[in-house]
Amino acid sequence: MNADWIRRVNSTPFGRGSARPNSTGPKRKKNHDDDGFTLVELLVTLTILPLVIGALSLGLIAVFSLNSQASNRVTDTADAQVVASTYQKDIQSAWLITTDSNASPQCGAGTGTLLLSLESVPNQSTGDFQTRISYVAVPTSPADTAYTLVRLYCTNNSLSPSSETTLSFDLPSPSIPQGNPSYKPLTPPTISCASGASPNVCSSSGQQWTQGYVPAQDIGTVNFAVTEPSSSYNYVLNASPAASTSFNSGGVASTPAAVCEQTPVNSGPRGGQLCLIDFSGLTQNDIAVAEASGQCYNMSVAVGVSDILHFCLSISSNNPNEGVVATALPSDTNAGLGKTVYSGVGGEPALYMNPYIGESTTLTMSLSGFSLVDASTGKTVSGWTFMSADAETTNSQESITWTSNVPITVVNDAEPGATSQPNGQGSLNPVDGDACPITGGGTTTVTCTGTLGSETQPLTGAAMVSMPGSNLSSVIVNTNNYEAIAFGVFT
Repeated sequence: MNADWIRRVNSTPFGRGSARPNSTGPKRKKNHDDDGFTLVELLVTLTILPLVIGALSLGLIAVFSLNSQASNRVTDTADAQVVASTYQKDIQSAWLITTDSNASPQCGAGTGTLLLSLESVPNQSTGDFQTRISYVAVPTSPADTAYTLVRLYCTNNSLSPSSETTLSFDLPSPSIPQGNPSYKPLTPPTISCASGASPNVCSSSGQQWTQGYVPAQDIGTVNFAVTEPSSSYNYVLNASPAASTSFNSGGVASTPAAVCEQTPVNSGPRGGQLCLIDFSGLTQNDIAVAEASGQCYNMSVAVGVSDILHFCLSISSNNPNEGVVATALPSDTNAGLGKTVYSGVGGEPALYMNPYIGESTTLTMSLSGFSLVDASTGKTVSGWTFMSADAETTNSQESITWTSNVPITVVNDAEPGATSQPNGQGSLNPVDGDACPITGGGTTTVTCTGTLGSETQPLTGAAMVSMPGSNLSSVIVNTNNYEAIAFGVFT
């Protein structure tokens, strides 16, 4: 075979394809799935990521901080409301006041740092005070700069607290910590003098309440300013004693919350001059305050067109389920008060035992901190008389006892056909209709005791007593079994 022909037929080397790949054709695309970050990308990410995380962290911290501040502020606001609920009534019922930490006597002496000490409900025979209250700052722990405000309550002339109530949980220290001269410490309340106060109490030489007790009639206002550390929340409590010769530093008495209903002329003793206190405005919350242990509800009663009567009402019972309810007269179909005596009196002048539970149930109504003032000037009114009466019927196994710091007079209701009642001492009491016999007239304790067989007989009279108001500081009425009591003012 011709060699030239062989080379022309097999123009490529043996074992290779007959077509040569076209070097100028399309190339196969690379697969980048296994590629990583470039150094530049990594550096940018490491630079930006901390900034984003830091900003988010700061935002979260700010939110949590605001939540904590809001919680502290709500708590501190609640503290202020709790303090105000007791502070106002304590100041109003006070007869002696001091901010002297060394004052004696003092309720719970040695407990914390004394800020304010009050005495009320004087005992006329001994000159002592039956109730003492101390506001003290107590550290939450021995080494802690946080303090609580504690109210110590002493009664029955004791100096050992019968109750200790924490009113506020966030108070600053009474002293300035070392190295912190800008710290705002807790200070005692600021006291201002009443208009017409005694010169020896409110002289330019010094504030006598910082050196011992001073009479409440010389005090105008007692201001307690507090800055609570957790939230920097500020509040100021402002109160005036009911015995003060001026109110709210402006010479104007506080607005009355109740009225005194006038009795009709010739309807009973001093009819037309006597008004009976209308308790219809008392709410369930008001009565709950009066019935709370160690508490009393402050009453302000409009008397006539120009005067306001202040006193504090406390109610207790040997049965925890027993209380009172305001009731219109007559409270009972057989009662004399509101029917044959002072008929036609409006409102709800009786405080009625509620509910009636059973025999041997006793109820005690305590009235303290009396002050009758001129509404336009705040000046004390003299020559008035306080009155109380049986507003229901006092039958067998029932009784009413009035106790006061001043002598008590039995009021003659002069009912037609009534006779004087034996007093158990060989003489007769003044005529009190056919109401229960009264003993103890002219002393500080008077008792009306029911008689057997009177349950079904309508009464034409009412057992009534009166007390001079000028020196009156306390009236306690103890009732046994189902009773109702009324109170009023002779002007």
